[in-house]
Amino acid sequence: MPSKRTFTSMVDAGGLDVPARGRKRFQFDIRSARQAAEQGVEVQGLRLLSVAPGEEDGSFDCVIAHSEGKHVATLTFLVSEASEYPSDHTFFCSSQEDLPGYVSRVIGTIHEDGSATIQKTLMRLLEKLAKGMATSEKNSQTDDDVEDEDLEDDKNDAGAYDVDDDMGMLGAQPGSSKFDKYLLQRHFNEIVAYEYYPGIIPFGASDFALSVSLPAKSLADTISPRALMAWDKQLLSRAQHLTLLVSELRGVYPFVEHDATFTHSAHFHGVAPQFRVGLTSDYKPTQADVSEAIRKFGLKEEFNAQPPSVPIKKSDFNDDDWLEYDDQAIEDSEAAKEESVGAAEEQVAGFRSFSLSSSLESLLNGHFLRILQLRVQYKLGWAAAEALCWEVEKTQQPVGDIMRLRGEHIRREDAVDVLLSQSYILPADPLLEREPAEPINIPLVAFSYLMRRLTLCTRYCLVCHQPLQEDLGALKPYVCSSRLCTYQYYSLNRGPSLEYEICANPGAVDLLVSLAYIALAEAANDAPLPVGMGLRVPCRSAPAAKMGSDGLFDFDKLSHDNMRIATIQLIDQLPPITDIKKHLEQPRKAGRAKPRLQDIDKSVPEAAWSVLRWCVASCTAHLEELQSEEEQVKNMGPEWKQFRDSVGAPDAEAKHRRAIMQAQAESTRAREYPSLYAFHGSPTKNWHSIIRHGLWFKHIANGRSEGNGVYLASNGMISSGYCGVLTQSCWRSSVSRIASCVALTEVVNLPSKFVYNKEHFVVDKTDWIICRYLMVMGWGDGSPNVGTAAPAAMLNYFQMLDRGPQEAPEQDADDSIPYVKMDPTYSPMMGVQRIRIPEPMHALEKILAARREEFIPVNYDEDDLAIFNAVPPIQATHHAGEVGVVSIESDWQHDREWVLKAIEHIAPPPTESSIQATAALQRELKALLQEQKTAKSLKELGWYIPTDLIGDNLYQWIVELHSFDKDLPIAKEMDQRGVNSLVFEIRFPAGFPHAPPFFRILKPRFLPFSQGGGGHVTLGGAMCLDLLTADGWLLGYSISAVLLQVKLAISSLDPKPAHLAPNWDTPYGMQEAMEGFKRAANFHGWKIPQDFDRIAL
Repeated sequence: MPSKRTFTSMVDAGGLDVPARGRKRFQFDIRSARQAAEQGVEVQGLRLLSVAPGEEDGSFDCVIAHSEGKHVATLTFLVSEASEYPSDHTFFCSSQEDLPGYVSRVIGTIHEDGSATIQKTLMRLLEKLAKGMATSEKNSQTDDDVEDEDLEDDKNDAGAYDVDDDMGMLGAQPGSSKFDKYLLQRHFNEIVAYEYYPGIIPFGASDFALSVSLPAKSLADTISPRALMAWDKQLLSRAQHLTLLVSELRGVYPFVEHDATFTHSAHFHGVAPQFRVGLTSDYKPTQADVSEAIRKFGLKEEFNAQPPSVPIKKSDFNDDDWLEYDDQAIEDSEAAKEESVGAAEEQVAGFRSFSLSSSLESLLNGHFLRILQLRVQYKLGWAAAEALCWEVEKTQQPVGDIMRLRGEHIRREDAVDVLLSQSYILPADPLLEREPAEPINIPLVAFSYLMRRLTLCTRYCLVCHQPLQEDLGALKPYVCSSRLCTYQYYSLNRGPSLEYEICANPGAVDLLVSLAYIALAEAANDAPLPVGMGLRVPCRSAPAAKMGSDGLFDFDKLSHDNMRIATIQLIDQLPPITDIKKHLEQPRKAGRAKPRLQDIDKSVPEAAWSVLRWCVASCTAHLEELQSEEEQVKNMGPEWKQFRDSVGAPDAEAKHRRAIMQAQAESTRAREYPSLYAFHGSPTKNWHSIIRHGLWFKHIANGRSEGNGVYLASNGMISSGYCGVLTQSCWRSSVSRIASCVALTEVVNLPSKFVYNKEHFVVDKTDWIICRYLMVMGWGDGSPNVGTAAPAAMLNYFQMLDRGPQEAPEQDADDSIPYVKMDPTYSPMMGVQRIRIPEPMHALEKILAARREEFIPVNYDEDDLAIFNAVPPIQATHHAGEVGVVSIESDWQHDREWVLKAIEHIAPPPTESSIQATAALQRELKALLQEQKTAKSLKELGWYIPTDLIGDNLYQWIVELHSFDKDLPIAKEMDQRGVNSLVFEIRFPAGFPHAPPFFRILKPRFLPFSQGGGGHVTLGGAMCLDLLTADGWLLGYSISAVLLQVKLAISSLDPKPAHLAPNWDTPYGMQEAMEGFKRAANFHGWKIPQDFDRIAL
């Protein structure tokens, strides 16, 4: 009888030389599946008899039968796009046979399973058919409706089809190493040490999902809050967590080996980990949230199944043309409103996607494990491993050949990657701290990689995930120049949610569409067009010979002029943005799908909605209408609508900051006034391009009398003169009805380095300029299409200027708002009024302060505490010479004399105690001693508790930290001076575990920070760590995890490496340690634990 094997083992049998993607990978996987079928693949009574290439390109056939040989089905699979296999494709399944009902239902859902390899797809198929068959037999006496209901319930069980664990994947008993709770405990502690929050979400008795999260407020510590708001306002909209969910583990942990390949148990149980990225209200999603997140089945009822209760009116040119509800509509929608409140609360509480979720999930599910394998095998950094992965996919050559031929070039990517640290704060890399033979902490490494790619998202294509070759300098993530990526970005909605943007920022959407219309109508130079999107459009001016059978034209094959005309016609068919917003925000009953754009007006062609998506998603700047007086620039005048306009990417902001710092080093004036603010004017038709690419000087629009550079002026009216003739074009549904635009920019205050006269600045260094605001003047109630008269507001403005310079009444300014300190020599003006600019970070700081205030410290639930508090069973004593045991000669040895000298003058233990703290300390000490006793080696463990120094008082511990990385300066100095370990005293308060312990070094003495020392050790020897303060301490922290965090902090080279002091043999005193801790906490704004002073008593 042929042996039975799982598909996953067949996949990995080819090693790293398996073709990465495309048709070669598709054909390779067909051959692998055929070989597996020949050797025997069976799941709960169903066998895969054969797999063979199909008649059509991109297809294959398979035959499935019962174990005893009875035929079940012959099926044909067709892949949507073989060139995108195995990460961005869809499988469709069909059959020429008359199939049983349960088989038809199962194959009808294959296309909903998302991208997966042939092997995984077939294994899922067998599992689904096995369940469907069992359900069909069980309900053979019932009607079809009951059978349908049961099968649907089976589908929704945690979003996966799990085989009975007692039988295993192939009918054999599973191995005893399926789940290692104690390794997961260690990995949880490592995750906590990196200041992330782990979680386990169990399903039934033997399956679970894992999560890792970070409070969203903490994102602003490493990523510009301005960038976060531009990427998605939801990120900072409320107290919540950025969460990575790892599911479909089938109860197996660990599921990868030390080389990032699947473990035997993972092969046996068919583990296919799936990563999902979203926002959760707590540190981990609930079981119900996880089930919903991993379910692949959509709602049955479309939103427009019934006529909408709210009529949508077509708008003309009235700003106040909001949707009108008649009395009957209001009555009909009351019930839906009540139900929608619950739905809104449910949305906040669930596992919610944000604008970058789909792109990040595609990267993690399609590439992460492979990149990790390459990184571990060839000892690369993330940048080089990614470069190698992309090279393998591009060339389809074996990895070994690529490394032999181009290895040096690929490794160079890591050197370039180091330069990013000048502009970005990248997350710590757990792989740098890992022992090569240890199993990889996949949840931690995956979350660290997620944080890295989120931080650097503007540098990579959202679709293919490869580095952008174009120097966009964009604030928002975008796609590369590949037409395939462009198509997927717009057609498959890989970019920001258009619906969310319309509801959250309708003024900016209206502005973007209006500017696109003007640029196309007035034939602006370099006006972008929606090419590469696969649009089929009507075009009256195109040659009839090019028309398709559907009466439409291929947009990309039209002439440039016809492209412009077709796009203008499509935009003109769009309803007003205010109407679309009201449509999308209609109350809906629970269980019904959200309203769709297309449902507002069925006469609007599909291509018009695609163009609307392009107008918004192609803008890589962040535009936001400022309606709050607190955020508006003062004394601009009511005729100007104000938009926050952030164009530069995070690294562009960093370059601008460095330029300011350089100017401050050269100029005392710049030290007092770091920046100048000046206006830039340009014809309205140019702004469609400017807000996408920033200010540059590629084309000459109004001459260059003062040389090359971006022309700016301190007075906005001078810049308005460069806007040219007021625009005469207008999108028929526009609310903005733009007449002219000027930008207000921030410029490095070093006029000696650029051209300046009394009216103009001419700056030729574009990284010295950052756009901050876009000011838009509209036509008011008049129409631009009926003549050339200026808006009434502008005429009044000109009349005021005709009176000449004079004191004008300035707008009252709120003294509670901090304003930018202006250089009086170059004060920005708008006509005769001096403008005042609120501090750019003031509004963001208020948002961040609110998020910090709302944050609730994490309390781990029972499932997680069961992992943290698990006590390993006593293991058999190992003897020297056994495999995997470190010999006594090479292991770290405790030096009792060194420790006794360190504690010679130690203070007495604390006198205050509590029943709760005593019980917690007993558990902690027992767990630590058990971990120490069963460790493979003390050197690997990294800490040691001298058992002979454990006294009657549990509130004072002596702990040694040792075996630091030999390349660290502190390790070298300890070796030179014969220092065996860092001897710590840990003192516990009566409030433990709710209050943090106090960690301080006894010996050796460290070099103070002021003298070039580091390692997060204060002047008095206390540890300077947020997690040891009242703000940072969490109830679920174990002392084992804190010891690891302390060791990592001492090993850190940022901002300075730790060094021993010249008087290293002098022990620290208790009082100086406490004073040092207080100084550090006050400096960082950390809350000192209550009754901290009593810990010395």
